[in-house]
Amino acid sequence: MPLPSTGPRRLPRVRGPERRGGASVSRLPVAAFGALVLATVAAFFVTQHLKVSTPLISGDPKAIPATISPNETGCGSAFRSTRFSFYLLHRADDVDVYVVDQSGTIVRTLASGRHMTIRPPVRDFFPWNGRRDDGSLAPDGTYYYRIALLQQGRTITWTKTPVTVKSTPPRPVVTSVTPSLIPDRGIPPTISYRGNEGRRGTVRIYRTDLAAGWRLVASLPAPARPAARASWNGMIAGRPAPAGTYLAGLDVTDSACNTGHFPASIPPKPASTPHAGVTVRYLAAQPPLDPVSAGSTTLVYVDSRHRPYSWALQRTGVRRPAATGTGRGYALRVRVPAAAGAGLYELSLSSGAHQTTVPVIAGAHAGQRSASILVVLPALTWQGENPGDEDGDGLPDTLSAGGPIELQRPLANGLPVGFAGEAGLIAYLDRAHLPYDLTTDLGLIDGLGPALSGHRGVVLAGSERWLPSPLSSALRSYVQGGGHVLSLGIDSLRRGVTVQGGRALDPTQPQAADAFGARAGPVVTGSSELITEAKDGLGIFSHTSGALAGFRDYQPIASVAPPAQPIASAAGTSASTAAIAGYRLGGGTVVEVGLGGFGSSLAANIDSQELIGRLWAVLSSG
Repeated sequence: MPLPSTGPRRLPRVRGPERRGGASVSRLPVAAFGALVLATVAAFFVTQHLKVSTPLISGDPKAIPATISPNETGCGSAFRSTRFSFYLLHRADDVDVYVVDQSGTIVRTLASGRHMTIRPPVRDFFPWNGRRDDGSLAPDGTYYYRIALLQQGRTITWTKTPVTVKSTPPRPVVTSVTPSLIPDRGIPPTISYRGNEGRRGTVRIYRTDLAAGWRLVASLPAPARPAARASWNGMIAGRPAPAGTYLAGLDVTDSACNTGHFPASIPPKPASTPHAGVTVRYLAAQPPLDPVSAGSTTLVYVDSRHRPYSWALQRTGVRRPAATGTGRGYALRVRVPAAAGAGLYELSLSSGAHQTTVPVIAGAHAGQRSASILVVLPALTWQGENPGDEDGDGLPDTLSAGGPIELQRPLANGLPVGFAGEAGLIAYLDRAHLPYDLTTDLGLIDGLGPALSGHRGVVLAGSERWLPSPLSSALRSYVQGGGHVLSLGIDSLRRGVTVQGGRALDPTQPQAADAFGARAGPVVTGSSELITEAKDGLGIFSHTSGALAGFRDYQPIASVAPPAQPIASAAGTSASTAAIAGYRLGGGTVVEVGLGGFGSSLAANIDSQELIGRLWAVLSSG
């Protein structure tokens, strides 16, 4: 065996394969470090993913109800506030809960630092009344809940089930009722509407022409889709609706229990319900309200809904008809008797179970001698208070409601309000053989029939509630020029109106003094006192008892304004309450009788008969 060398020690030569192994050994720490970095990064992203994707709350979190109206009153308090609830997963924590708007701005703090446990899981509730932190109402819109887990440093904005604040109710509108006049060949009216927000509603049918006010007469479901239409069968409580004026309303309740109404108020504002009306009519007539000459043929329009009808023409106060007949068409021609001269007639029509009666005014025939007294019937008042709906808005077109009105239209209720008193006067004049000519205020306005001139006296047979300025001035000039006027009616001669183009429009409010200057007080009702003579400078109470009984309603006349002279003749319940007043104006006289039902009383009240006889003598004097 050779001995070890005694020279310097040397490392053995490295062979080729051993060189390659040395390179692998030198790169191992680098690879290990890279793997560690990758693992760390992966762990970071996994952790972040778990933070984002791992649910932190559970329990079907949502607001109940999902839509609220803080001021809602229709459903009690059920929709005034909402409650959001949830429970925590994984670990207990302290939470803050906020309501935020769509921009992320905090609107209301519902909880701050509230501790929530997980063993056992406890559901916590967070109510919100739709108000901001300062107590003001949150605007209508969509809101979300933000939950902050304080110990975990985590925040969640819950957008899956938002809460909606909706305090504005729906604004439903009935857009049309077709047909608007029924019955119409059995076609039920279709009520179309919009603004129901895709929700079902209730159509309300109102009767609008009753003296006592509006009445709800029928309700029917209003479908949400596909077509916003409902149909009314024209029945009320199982029977055909009575003739009259009706309006189709609509109520819609939204998801927050806000209820919107059409019309928005009752009664509605003018012009707020176009095309929402329906008129029920079985039989109606439209007579001429200008006088027709006795012996001539007059044209009366009759709407019997295509059914046959019978008719009879009868002079007021006479039982036997002057003429009878039948018809079916719209135009009915009736001949007014000539022999009786000027007078008031009633045209009665009947079709099946339905009846109506309208006035026909006959002036003197061409060969008849003119009487010294002209009686004027208040046709403008008749139409001014006629509750027909000509424009289809479901509201009666009257001057009392502000007009305008058509002067040529059917009389919806037949004989007008107040007609009994006017007919009672004419019937008594016929029976007592007191001569008169006859016209209407519309005849004077239109220049048809007898005029004021040529008559010594004029009798306004009923309440002239509205007078156009030209006619009011003409009456005043007539008296100042030496004529005499007797006015029978309460609340008369105090309002103006414009008449043009077949319409009456722009009625005025009542004035303190009437067209002749008399100042009337409020109407007294339910009186049981006698009306007795207080003074008689004009002699209108001479040859009478000087007292009238049986008048429960009257309107006192306190004074008259210049140029009229002070009251010369008066009768009332006391010296200061003149229900009958006579005074001079220029060269003529005016007598105003403010007794309710005076014309009707002439049928049996001897005191009234004596007074009208004396007044006729005064009016006829030169």
